[in-house]
Amino acid sequence: GEPREIAAGSLFVPVAQARARLVAALLEPQAPDSLAAWGWFTPAFEKKEYMEDYVAEDVARVMLREPAVAAEFKRRLETEPEFAKSKAERLEFFYRRHSSWDERLNLYPVLRADTEPR
Repeated sequence: GEPREIAAGSLFVPVAQARARLVAALLEPQAPDSLAAWGWFTPAFEKKEYMEDYVAEDVARVMLREPAVAAEFKRRLETEPEFAKSKAERLEFFYRRHSSWDERLNLYPVLRADTEPR
């Protein structure tokens, strides 16, 4: 995984305890009886914000004025046939670069840490 900041106020669960295996099973996202399997973390995987197509089209026109964005968009149009055919994928290209994009979408809200956070 990639390093992430642990937010102030986060719950830290040490593994040096009697029920460590139970805690690990509950928090392991792919375990059959995990909290994730039971739907406790479903909101982390739901897209809460979206951009109407007509807004995304206006945003795209503005973003395409940036040479780096325009070059990447052109590259994807030329090299990815599915991207070129899909209006939704093309608009999402711009939406993901917009300040309203939720960087935490699809991030499992449980982290493993080698040391106790300070």
